[in-house]
Amino acid sequence: MSTQRQTPPTVQFVHNDQGTPVAVTMSLETFKRLATPEAREMLEDQYLGELALEAADGPFYPFELTVRKANGENPLKVYREWRGLTQQELAEKVDVSTNYISQIETGKKQASRKLQMALAKVLGIDYDMIETAIQS
Repeated sequence: MSTQRQTPPTVQFVHNDQGTPVAVTMSLETFKRLATPEAREMLEDQYLGELALEAADGPFYPFELTVRKANGENPLKVYREWRGLTQQELAEKVDVSTNYISQIETGKKQASRKLQMALAKVLGIDYDMIETAIQS
């Protein structure tokens, strides 16, 4: 007589086309009961992130942008590349030379407030983000 393993009703196995189990879905309570402390902590981090997203009242930017700026990269360059623009494309959109954009990104020149506003608009970011970036 073979014994079958009892599967709690809150657990479902997902099988591929060959019938091999490839994933498991379960209730949150079952997961909490079975998970390691590390897995439960990751779940809490995800939950806190979801709460932050629900409460947010502004735009979101990829974490990579923050890391690049924190590592000393020029924020104008970071935002430009994030938007997939070349220096030439950005220069054309704000009606300045490519060389001028290059000089701003390398810190050799400082953009006027009018240009800062135009850059922010083209890049889809708040003016104060670009102002701080160029002033620093």
